[in-house]
Amino acid sequence: MKKSTLALAIMALVGSGAALAASPNVQGGTSNSSGVAVGSSNHGTFGGGNSGVALNGASTRIDLAGGPINGSNNAIAARGNGTILTPADMGMLPLPINVAQVWKDTESVNGAGSTYANFAVNSIRQITTLPIAPQFGGLVIGQVATNSSGAPASPVVPLAVGSGVYFGEWAPRATGTPPANSTNLNMTSADRTVWYVGDNAVTAMPTLVNAVYGVIGINQTGTDAAGNVLPGGLPGNQNFYTGKLTANYGSGTGSITGTIDRGSSSINFAGTSIGSNGTFNNGSTIEGRFYNNADALAGIYTGGASVADHVAFGGSKIAP
Repeated sequence: MKKSTLALAIMALVGSGAALAASPNVQGGTSNSSGVAVGSSNHGTFGGGNSGVALNGASTRIDLAGGPINGSNNAIAARGNGTILTPADMGMLPLPINVAQVWKDTESVNGAGSTYANFAVNSIRQITTLPIAPQFGGLVIGQVATNSSGAPASPVVPLAVGSGVYFGEWAPRATGTPPANSTNLNMTSADRTVWYVGDNAVTAMPTLVNAVYGVIGINQTGTDAAGNVLPGGLPGNQNFYTGKLTANYGSGTGSITGTIDRGSSSINFAGTSIGSNGTFNNGSTIEGRFYNNADALAGIYTGGASVADHVAFGGSKIAP
């Protein structure tokens, strides 16, 4: 098989969600549309219309659930965290090509009786350079999962396609040839981007009375070029922001309060207003929106001294 034909076949499978019905209203946001642009997946062969991202200026958006998440999960189920994603994991012939190195992590947040908000997080470090592929150093994808009662979910079950809510970080490819085994996702890059997107965005905000959301935030996963662990921890063993946010909305006005924290670092949502169309923002450093009749939310924080401080977050309603 010629290299160009192989590259096309791999990209079609990595960046697609074949045979998936289009989601009703895909919406999201990004800190840098040149790094990550969000919207309905529109891959030429396997678009599907569900939540997608276009990476590094690519012209089409890959389907998150059907592409990188599905392929990563197949590889990890077969060989464990930190394994190499191969064409076989994407339903192709077992060709000797190292596509990417992949990890998975989970997290939960409790704070409203016995209900837990649960999350799955996939981390992907690209290895192989494909001629027609959008190149990147690392892509971390958080997924809001179904709530559990009494204990964190085991296993964690992400929300189904059509209701999926995703958030994460991306970094471009560093110079040089990536090693086969590394935890450097290049998240120290000045072009690091945080983003969020979901399948079923709220367009008419429902009434909320002291609605509590369990939330996590993703920020700088992996190691730097010298091997030092970044604040976000190692892929597969991450150090998330966690916390609870309280939302109130009625009669055309609303607000979000609370913090998400990681050690001494804290993001305060004071001054965040909710719009009638399901979006929220504080006018400067926080933006996001609600999904699934406001049962979930996602967004980004772009404050701090540099892009290193930017955080992508997501959460689900745990009370009432």
